[in-house]
Amino acid sequence: MGKKAVIISDLKQVNDIDEYVDAYLVPLDFFSINYTNTFGLDDVSWLKKFNKEIFVIINKNIHESELERLKDLLKKIDKLEIDGIIFYDISIVKLKKELSLKTELVWHQEHLTTNYGAVNFWFNNGVRYSYLSSELTKREVDEIRSNTDALIFVNAFGYIPMFTSKRHLVDNYLDSFNIKDKGNRIYKEGKFYNIIDGENGTVVYSDYVLNADVSADYLVYNSNFIDDFKRVFECNDFKKESGFLFKETIYKVK
Repeated sequence: MGKKAVIISDLKQVNDIDEYVDAYLVPLDFFSINYTNTFGLDDVSWLKKFNKEIFVIINKNIHESELERLKDLLKKIDKLEIDGIIFYDISIVKLKKELSLKTELVWHQEHLTTNYGAVNFWFNNGVRYSYLSSELTKREVDEIRSNTDALIFVNAFGYIPMFTSKRHLVDNYLDSFNIKDKGNRIYKEGKFYNIIDGENGTVVYSDYVLNADVSADYLVYNSNFIDDFKRVFECNDFKKESGFLFKETIYKVK
């Protein structure tokens, strides 16, 4: 199956789930999007006492004005001697070389991480891991794994980010119509979707909890919006939902 890697949303949950976990994925303050909570490097240092693999997440587009701040952060991460940095902006590949960093990289460009040609390109450029798109089918995941030496991350459980915008779509709408209630769920076509309008814009999540049987080097469990996460490992009474794993896309490139 693979190692269990948990995206944490609350440090309090770590003591409850640690016996079931092989790795922790930690969204970092300011540089992470699509997560209900982010953390500082002091929190990452605290996690090291559990002796599990640790990967930090830096998955927002980096502006030129943020490069110096990013460089400083990468140097500090390198001193922590953790297992990897999950990145979106490819400037991080160049910065790793420029700064002579030792920390491994995980390529994770959301909808772009979809084929073994691209995975191998980044692997040949020093990126040891790839985190595959959640839109891939199981057949495509297996095909990528069979044709690369990169270590692969795949989403296995949790609410999946469906849509991200840098614009504050919800807050702008509510302000325009002078609506004061700013809840975190929307209702559309008979389904409820979790939605967050935060510092980095608006994120809409799937209306279902992905709960799929899939094989990869790392199976990612996302704890966003789930309070009792220990239940996932002890009984997992959540409905089985495979997302796109067994749904071939209807869109084809001619």
